[in-house]
Amino acid sequence: MNWLKIVSTLLLTIQAMGENSLETSLVTIENEQLEVAVNPIGAELFNVRSKHSGREYLWQGDPRFWADRAPIMFPVVVRFKHDGFNYEDEFYSHPKLGLAFGRLFEVLPSKTDNEVSFILRSDAETLKRFPFPFEFEVSFLLEGNRLVNEFIVRNTGDKKMYYELGGHPGFSFPLSDTVSREDIEFVFSEKMSVDRPIVSNNLIHADRVPFLDGESRLGLGDERIPNGGMFLENCSSKVIGLAIKGEEPFVSLDLGDFPHVNLWSPPEPAGRAYACIEPLVGHHDMHDSPMDITEKKSILTLEAGESRVYRFTIIIHE
Repeated sequence: MNWLKIVSTLLLTIQAMGENSLETSLVTIENEQLEVAVNPIGAELFNVRSKHSGREYLWQGDPRFWADRAPIMFPVVVRFKHDGFNYEDEFYSHPKLGLAFGRLFEVLPSKTDNEVSFILRSDAETLKRFPFPFEFEVSFLLEGNRLVNEFIVRNTGDKKMYYELGGHPGFSFPLSDTVSREDIEFVFSEKMSVDRPIVSNNLIHADRVPFLDGESRLGLGDERIPNGGMFLENCSSKVIGLAIKGEEPFVSLDLGDFPHVNLWSPPEPAGRAYACIEPLVGHHDMHDSPMDITEKKSILTLEAGESRVYRFTIIIHE
């Protein structure tokens, strides 16, 4: 099997949509600079490691604080209000983070060591929660110090499909005796003056609060950091990084085809040495959103037989 390398350690993961346990192996890709591991369950990034320094850049899922690492959100971003939606006069219960999270993807053959693709196809179980046939392909490609994340959404049914898509990578901090969580900053590629909506219970409210005022950096110790997400709709800063205060970013994310972003780093400092930069197509449900999926503000559509490609890129700065 010269088209991929299998990590020897087996992982035990509980499938999100059932009670059966799945046993699988991580798939790794690499180039001269980086080694990346992906779990076929959820096609979730598990490691992004520098081959030069050995440093791990991805949050490693400490269950005391946040057990995940980089879940993919499809076909909902975070959750629907009341954890479901109506379609053609029927209610469909839908899990938080969607159908990709916790589902076993098929690993597709690759001819090189620096890329791998996974695919999830709708089945009888997904159709109970999301009445649209689909294929959802996720690929990872290494280009120097860049990890390109590509997503292909295909409508394989005969009706219009309604969906959203989001990434949720968490990045770890290089904390030490001299660097604390309060020394870490979000770094934006341009200065922004924006308000942001209030996000509570993973739903967006109409009320807005002042956020950035001609700023390109925001420290995690800033009192404006809420205990929840910081959602920026149609974000003008297309590259967002994390840095030690006053320094250049150690990691950044290019939003690419994703117009929105959610930033999340809970303010409690004890052990929470991570922050998430979440590129979004569509967004969290609104607090007053209608239940009919066809009427939701954030929903995207694909006609029967259509497909669409989205990419964002993680950049490692050594």
